[in-house]
Amino acid sequence: MGSILLLLSFFALGFYLRRSMGERLRLDMALRLNRYVVYVALPSLVLVYLPGLEIKRSLLLPVLSAWGIFLLSVLLVLLVARLARWSRSLTGALLFTVPLGNTSFLGVPFTLAFYGSSGLPFTLIYDQIGSFLILSTIGIFLLAAYSGSRFDPRAALWRMLRFPAFIALILALFLDKGQLPALLQTPLSWLAASLSPAAMFAVGLQLRLAFPRRERGPFLFALAVKLLLAPFLLSGLFYLLGFQDLAARVSVFEAAMAPMVSSSTLAILAGLEAEFVASVLGYGILASFVTVPAIWWMTEAVL
Repeated sequence: MGSILLLLSFFALGFYLRRSMGERLRLDMALRLNRYVVYVALPSLVLVYLPGLEIKRSLLLPVLSAWGIFLLSVLLVLLVARLARWSRSLTGALLFTVPLGNTSFLGVPFTLAFYGSSGLPFTLIYDQIGSFLILSTIGIFLLAAYSGSRFDPRAALWRMLRFPAFIALILALFLDKGQLPALLQTPLSWLAASLSPAAMFAVGLQLRLAFPRRERGPFLFALAVKLLLAPFLLSGLFYLLGFQDLAARVSVFEAAMAPMVSSSTLAILAGLEAEFVASVLGYGILASFVTVPAIWWMTEAVL
């Protein structure tokens, strides 16, 4: 409970300060914090917790879960959008808010709060080999398809290979536990510990709560699928298959995260219903403080 209150405190502080500071200062602070989390804290976390990780079948579960949820969500969005005759722009916006979850900025802090460090390896694998890899490949392709820009596979590959956390992941898989020099272990641990407060503060700074009255149906559809339907379906599948270990529980937990900040930002920059995307992202993050603990409770009871 103390961990959740800490997350809420930094989130609330960021949200409070965004209303009291100038727009330029707020955006600059949020940008710097985002860069710190992505380029410093997250790679440090990977190097602290992943070395010595045994490559076993349970690690495939988060990867398959991330890709499976993504593909199922894409098909569902395309089907419902076609039946409801939603515009191409709105369909593109949904493809960048429903299938991909915020498995780093929210996923890591929530995992630490509910599962501790034992759940982190599965979260990091879900995030890097799942969410991030999907965004860097299929996500860029979808962006090109719905924004009219040209898809460059070499640029997408280069972007993925030079991403700091992905590089740290590759290094960690070749390192044994305790192999990092003590001179590096201590500062990396400090940097890793700073991820949760920095990420939650940055999310609070960026939160927007403008309700999209004209797109109420698509708005409710997006949040229902992202926050509830996806984790419920995954937990049901795992229950039927008899997957009832920590890897399964953390995979369901990650599937319940709010929409991804990075994918939503890309959609906004591409002109795909910017206000709608911002609303789904903002309300999704806010609602996740209720739905994620509920999914955790359900998962613990079922799996």
